Amino acid sequence: RGLLAQNTTVISLYLNVPLDIAEHRGLLTRARELIKAAQGRPAGEDVNSIGGLISERGHDWLGRTVAIFACAEVGLLQAIPLGRPTPALPGPADDLAVISTRPYTRPLLAALQRHPAFQVAIIDGRHASILAVRDDEVDMLFEQTGPDLPSSAFAGWAGLEAHRMQQRILNMSKQHYRDTAAILEQTTAATKRPLVLGGHEMQISHFLPMLPRTVNQRLAGRFAVDVRSATPGRVRDLATPVIARWARAAEADLVAEALNEPPDGAITTDLDSCLTAVRSGAVSQLVLADDQMVPGCVCDNCGGLAVGSVPVAAGAAGCACPDPARAARPVPDVLDELACQALDQGSEVTAVRDAPFTAAAWLRFQPAGAS
Repeated sequence: RGLLAQNTTVISLYLNVPLDIAEHRGLLTRARELIKAAQGRPAGEDVNSIGGLISERGHDWLGRTVAIFACAEVGLLQAIPLGRPTPALPGPADDLAVISTRPYTRPLLAALQRHPAFQVAIIDGRHASILAVRDDEVDMLFEQTGPDLPSSAFAGWAGLEAHRMQQRILNMSKQHYRDTAAILEQTTAATKRPLVLGGHEMQISHFLPMLPRTVNQRLAGRFAVDVRSATPGRVRDLATPVIARWARAAEADLVAEALNEPPDGAITTDLDSCLTAVRSGAVSQLVLADDQMVPGCVCDNCGGLAVGSVPVAAGAAGCACPDPARAARPVPDVLDELACQALDQGSEVTAVRDAPFTAAAWLRFQPAGAS
């Protein structure tokens, strides 16, 4: 985000790569068409570099979306494969090319948000495993097999022995759940990643009351699986849609919260007010609709932002620079600049789908001049 080309432009390309290798013949042509359709003048050297990268590494990205950034002036040529599509999340980003003086990172940030690294705990009355999942990588963090549980088949005199045996089995299972919950508390506190539970429904229901509050707060959902036969790949495939649904639900909750806030409250859904609030450092969380792009300009002296091609001083977040028009730099999407400024200030930035607003901001305080 910190790169800026002074004399040329940066090409930012988001490209969905077909899973079928036979469809790769048209991939390079599609990439060139996207770049050609983007507004701006890309350097021919950068277009050729992207073509070479796709020809060389395209087979590594089968079925994925890849973000490619290129600008010879600043020594930039980088490809970042994004998360794989799932039934709940068809694709991390649409095909798109943006030509600007900076890398265009909003789709990349949204993909990272919706495909986070996460943890999975699979558990039954005797077995427990905790796995870390990051994209295609699955690492075993913890694995435990409790002591053999005695058989409850022998009833004994008048069923008394059976009752004692059942109580012993129950107590041993509870201790197994407590031990696993304690390990989860340690690993969750260290990583702060969302958590998915896997196992049989009844055993998960027995395990849930054992979870500390800090672990419960990061619980994204659950899935059914036979713990003893589950492979790491199977666990990842079952947990990924759960994370996708959790991410979508979190976005919907943010949209609802923004819309239900009373006027003059701590949330604004007015774009000009968001521009002013970010420039004042008043934003704790910025929420942007990821299906919208708003052309605008930015002042390279003070960072003032304005919508449209008017001088920055005429915008709602205008600057006090001596010559705003000269310092103004056109940008294809003022929301991308807004996101970068908010992140630089330590604010949280979240992309949302199906929002009836362009931007919303959760305010730490009311900025000066806000209406």
